[in-house]
Amino acid sequence: MHTEDVAIEVSDLVGWVTINRPDRMNALAKSTFLRLVEASLELDTRDDVRVVVYSGEGFRAFSAGVDLKELDAEGSMLHPMGGPSRNLNEVVLEMSKPTIAAINGVAAGGGCELALACDIRIGARGARLGLPESKVGMGANFGSVVLPQLVPRSIAMELLFTGNLIDMETAQRIGLVNHVVDPDDLRPFVSKFAAQIARNAPLSVQRMKAMASKSIGLSTSAALRLNVGPDPYSSQDRIEGNRAFVEKRTPRFLGR
Repeated sequence: MHTEDVAIEVSDLVGWVTINRPDRMNALAKSTFLRLVEASLELDTRDDVRVVVYSGEGFRAFSAGVDLKELDAEGSMLHPMGGPSRNLNEVVLEMSKPTIAAINGVAAGGGCELALACDIRIGARGARLGLPESKVGMGANFGSVVLPQLVPRSIAMELLFTGNLIDMETAQRIGLVNHVVDPDDLRPFVSKFAAQIARNAPLSVQRMKAMASKSIGLSTSAALRLNVGPDPYSSQDRIEGNRAFVEKRTPRFLGR
């Protein structure tokens, strides 16, 4: 799938979603939001995809956020969670499959929120990340909720209140980014990293994600009784994994 705004590529069980507006620093126009939602929903249901990676075209930007030129021309915007279609960050956050943000350049505003919605963030040296909404009169609705769940509250509030962007090394130090690599190594590193996850039992990975995501805010005893996500314990993959271990070979997981 390839549209004016978004490109999809699937290789070795990994689906790549690339924001394709490099001339606008991959800013998110209304059509881009729609295409990203469509791409996310499609890849979450495909049997040949076990991990989904989001990135931006080129080296300048992952995404500079909402297209402010488009917004200025139209004069108004929909309130968060109030539009006729699903919110992009909610869709990405609730995907059953692992998601990775490959931050190739600036990830600001809505672009930063898309990265925050992903399970794992891997950044290129020289890239920056942040929520500058306080500088332009916006609200960072998603970031205001999720960022304090990912880093200490005082750090989250500093980033929200100041609107400052931070480099990848700082983001890694505060636990917001998992790995930082050279720009030319980002795609190969993420490909290898995603492939490692894709080789594992997909039902097990999806179960872990569901349990980890839906247990936020619950007591330990309540969370342990959630029983959400697919059942790996009675799956064919569990039998295959045990057998492969005994036979000292690589398991062949089928997601069943």
